[in-house]
Amino acid sequence: MNVFVYIFFGLFVLVTIAELVMAFNEWEKPRMILKPFSMFFLAIAAIIALPNHPLIYIGAFLGMIGDIFLLWPKNKKLFLAGATSFLVGHMFYISEIIHIMFAGQPLAWWFYVVVVFGVLLFVLAFYPMSKKLSGDRYLTLVGNTYIAVLILVSVVSLIACLKGFTNYMVLGIIGGISFLASDLILVQATFIKDFKCRDYYIMLFYLLGQAFIVSGLVLTYALAA
Repeated sequence: MNVFVYIFFGLFVLVTIAELVMAFNEWEKPRMILKPFSMFFLAIAAIIALPNHPLIYIGAFLGMIGDIFLLWPKNKKLFLAGATSFLVGHMFYISEIIHIMFAGQPLAWWFYVVVVFGVLLFVLAFYPMSKKLSGDRYLTLVGNTYIAVLILVSVVSLIACLKGFTNYMVLGIIGGISFLASDLILVQATFIKDFKCRDYYIMLFYLLGQAFIVSGLVLTYALAA
């Protein structure tokens, strides 16, 4: 693998550690400046590793954009924009995992029907509870859709493991679970009750999630090569 992949992934790790230290000590101003660079370096590493697989690095760049929007979590419009960025990014990750499993072959029409039905069922089932927490119907719909797609990342990664991509696609399962933990903490802190060092826990699980998902995809292709 290209040496620059390791360099930029190393920068991702260093910035992540620095950000977590700042979050733990609640040094907000320098952390705000540093925050987008974690995903920037991870995305650059993905570009260098797999330049012909844009879904991976565009998904990572969308994570960076989401990070920028969520610098102001109490602004509902920016929060909604951030959630949308993450949602689209995860859809890109899912598309890449499916591409790996089926080697680019088209899927049966019923697959899309099942996925849409499952996501819609989740969104509607949890709508009353989520609406009560957020107080905003648009935020509720986007948020529930995002959580459903996030769960789908782990489910699709699990299916990939069962189809024989066990070595590295398991990282996608761990990444999806880490992401879910991060978002549940974010919901708790934003809509229920804030707590000390919340950003430390949010960013810890979020960055672990991104690293596991992107690394799982990159290493799966690297292993195949």
